[in-house]
Amino acid sequence: MTRFAEAIYQYWQEPFTGPTVYSDEHLSISVNPALDADEGVTILHTISNTHTYVALLPDIAHALRTNGTLDESALLTEHTLRLGLRNLGIVMHGADHLYYLPNSLRESWLLTPQNPHIRQLTEDDAMLFSNLEYHTTDQELDQAQVALDDWAVFGVTDNNQLVSAASIYPWGNNNILDIGVLTLATARGKGHATRLLRAVGQYAMSQSGELQYRSQADNLASIALAEASGLALFGYWETPTPNNQE
Repeated sequence: MTRFAEAIYQYWQEPFTGPTVYSDEHLSISVNPALDADEGVTILHTISNTHTYVALLPDIAHALRTNGTLDESALLTEHTLRLGLRNLGIVMHGADHLYYLPNSLRESWLLTPQNPHIRQLTEDDAMLFSNLEYHTTDQELDQAQVALDDWAVFGVTDNNQLVSAASIYPWGNNNILDIGVLTLATARGKGHATRLLRAVGQYAMSQSGELQYRSQADNLASIALAEASGLALFGYWETPTPNNQE
């Protein structure tokens, strides 16, 4: 029995379905011309089998062969590959931690009673939402990626104030729903975000969706929220830094 829904495994296989140009017990490299330009190098390290999968656009694979990094007849390590990419001016962005709801918790999440302080937000809540944004730093807003006009938005209210909000939107051409969570600094540590995440997960499952939670490696509060909510780590996903800026 798999730990996660089959749709998750199927989705994350897609970038790596091109011809394999290198493979050993630790590392596999494939060439996929269908990759988006900004994801021309896609790296996934899975927890289940401690393997690193790499997908490259054809021109990047050719450049790695030209500079001697990608030699199918020689042993290649992930470290050597990253050095070769840097020599091409390709800097990888910090890895996203990918979390999903494990199959073992799906039923308990579905049976969790609705919290009376959590409800779905609409455009009529624009003032409440703006007040939440106003009392949040730009860095927190950027990390959370929560927007009132996303596919679905839920919030936690306390004394007529929105103290935490979460929004979900379709991820790629799949039924995976990516979630962002934003909580006021003064309201943290009270379990608001954990309860909100579970409520949004219930909604996602009611829409036949799979909840996806991503966190940067240095966002310790976000990682703590995922783990406290019962989400399980699937792997680490990397793409190039936009504009190749470190």
